[in-house]
Amino acid sequence: MSNNRAKMQPWQVFQAARKYLGADTVARIFNREIRSAHSWAQDPAFTAHRCRSPLELLHALFERLDAVGLGYVARAAIGYLETAVYQEQAGGAIREPLPTIQEEILADYSAVAELQRTIESRGSLADVMRLKQEAMDEIERTVARYVKDTGGADEAAATPRA
Repeated sequence: MSNNRAKMQPWQVFQAARKYLGADTVARIFNREIRSAHSWAQDPAFTAHRCRSPLELLHALFERLDAVGLGYVARAAIGYLETAVYQEQAGGAIREPLPTIQEEILADYSAVAELQRTIESRGSLADVMRLKQEAMDEIERTVARYVKDTGGADEAAATPRA
């Protein structure tokens, strides 16, 4: 079954918020003037000038974090945002990269080995999916450590994503 619906755009979120909460409430939440709430809710197809909304800015931040190997931080932030409507989604604390690239690489092997053992022992799908995400997060921390150690944050952030 394919999903032909277009993805909701940031301006549509603010349009709904403005309609149902009021522009003054939306502006107060973000500590901005009411005109910002109106601007964020404008359809860019019919607007010559508008400012980027907080959702668009968060999106840009998350892309930059992911580009430097900190996708797990962006996912944790998204998980936090989910708690506004799904309280059971509350996640744990963000784990920082280990002090050396060698420690990070060893942690990668451990995470992948645990995933492999669970698959080989026919563990539950929920456990396999959780361990898969943990292994991917571990590998991202390795990349983050590498980017930090090599000073390549600007280069990584400028590199187009696949």
